[in-house]
Amino acid sequence: MKYVLDRLLAPIARLAVAKAVPFGEVAERLKAQFVQVAASQIDGKVTDSRLSVMTGLQRRDIVRLRGEPDHTSPPVNHLARLVADWVAAGGTPLNRKKFDTLAQGIRRDVHPATMLAQLQDAGTVSVTDAGQVVLETRSYQPLPGTGAQLDYLARNGGDFLAAATANVMQDPAPFFERAVHYNGLSQEAVAVLEAEYRAAQMQVLEQINARAAALQADDPGKMRFRAGGYFYKETEE
Repeated sequence: MKYVLDRLLAPIARLAVAKAVPFGEVAERLKAQFVQVAASQIDGKVTDSRLSVMTGLQRRDIVRLRGEPDHTSPPVNHLARLVADWVAAGGTPLNRKKFDTLAQGIRRDVHPATMLAQLQDAGTVSVTDAGQVVLETRSYQPLPGTGAQLDYLARNGGDFLAAATANVMQDPAPFFERAVHYNGLSQEAVAVLEAEYRAAQMQVLEQINARAAALQADDPGKMRFRAGGYFYKETEE
């Protein structure tokens, strides 16, 4: 397990060092997750003593961590949802009145003009001289280093690891999880493959987005899903 943990924790360590998050804070969050997972696996009464035995943590840590508020359900990113709904409806340019109506349907406590400005800052939309709001990209990408981008990382990375971990622990594997990997390629060859993958992946995601929006309207419920893809590259040692 040492190799597995090193591979999984290395990106977290890089992020923590880059964001000046001290080790103690990372260790504290890991302790909290140990307690939550152990509690979810106990049949019957959940006690501090049982959690201590399962996790190896001291009881005083468990008492403190169990008293913390739940931070596992951050609010939905309203800008991402706005763009997703817009793309699902065709993604055609909107006049300001139609854009405002779409924005208010997503979130009423944020002014449409504020949403528009944020989307413009991120390069997601532009506004023509005639006042038409035009989608420049088919998905909302938060500005680098912002809290919204870190929220994306937490959601996407967390769900991917949850799926991959479940596939290791359950038979048959419950989630789709596939990857293609090659080495010994030139930088130019990888650039070609990345461009092709990006185009194909965006096409699939737009199809799924449109289908999900239609099903949500026709057959609502309490389930959620996340489907995504990634393309990672680096120079080999």
